[in-house]
Amino acid sequence: EKEEFIATHGAQWTEIARIWYFDLVRYTIVDPMHNLLLGVAKNQWLARWIETGTLRANTPQTARELNIVHEFLEDFESPLWAGRLPLRVGEAAGGSLTADEYKFATTGPLAIVVRPLPRLVSHIPLVWERFLSEAQNDYLNAVNRHPAAVKEYQKKLKVWEIAQKKGDKKARKPRAPKEPSQRMQAGEDCNFLRRAAALKILVGSSIPLLTFVSPQMYGTDEMKPNHHWAVHVFDQIRDYGPVYGFWAFLTERLNKVLKNMNSNNWGGGLLEVSMMREFHRMQQLDAMVRRAILELLISESIAFS
Repeated sequence: EKEEFIATHGAQWTEIARIWYFDLVRYTIVDPMHNLLLGVAKNQWLARWIETGTLRANTPQTARELNIVHEFLEDFESPLWAGRLPLRVGEAAGGSLTADEYKFATTGPLAIVVRPLPRLVSHIPLVWERFLSEAQNDYLNAVNRHPAAVKEYQKKLKVWEIAQKKGDKKARKPRAPKEPSQRMQAGEDCNFLRRAAALKILVGSSIPLLTFVSPQMYGTDEMKPNHHWAVHVFDQIRDYGPVYGFWAFLTERLNKVLKNMNSNNWGGGLLEVSMMREFHRMQQLDAMVRRAILELLISESIAFS
């Protein structure tokens, strides 16, 4: 029975599975913050666009894709509650983005600068409209150069093999040329807008029915577990309500508060005591400030009356 369960469901056996109404998948919570923001959204921005060179930094002679994003962010205004992005986002100077920043970026500025909605003015510089044809030409040139690069590699490989037979350990094995790949895909901007619209709805109270990544566009190798887990978020919203009620933002913010506390470099069990004392001091200070404000308001109200 256990082996059949593992073969059927791809999960380890648990005695709870004997309960007839128990649904192992439905009762497993996928945190929307880590799944959608630090998973799907981060994978699209960092793994698909930054690390692959789709959005490239400027050179001294040429303005490239990230330059459009940076110029747009310099003039982009948003309310404080919505958030903001580092001006050098996508570069080492911009640092890594938080879950809040991925949420804001996907549903806000990146959705505009990548491709505009029809009602927006057309003078906004757009990444895909400006650089897609260049990326396609670069890909065709790379395809044309690839056979010659393979022949050159094979020659160097034979020389290296001969050197190995002669016992030359200093000879370095040549690297095989990479298969050409197109860094910007046609329709990728529209797919990103669909994802942005889905995220906007998912963090609300409705449930869209769509996919978060296109296997036909990127290939099945680019599919990540987070893309599958995102499918189960819809059932969770039906079961538990809006994501604000069960995602990990609250606990993550508490972790940030705890990390900012003075730990005095304690360890070995003393860290908890030190953090608790710091937390208690903060609570006392907060209570003193609140009491002083309350007494001031009471005295002013008495004087006014």
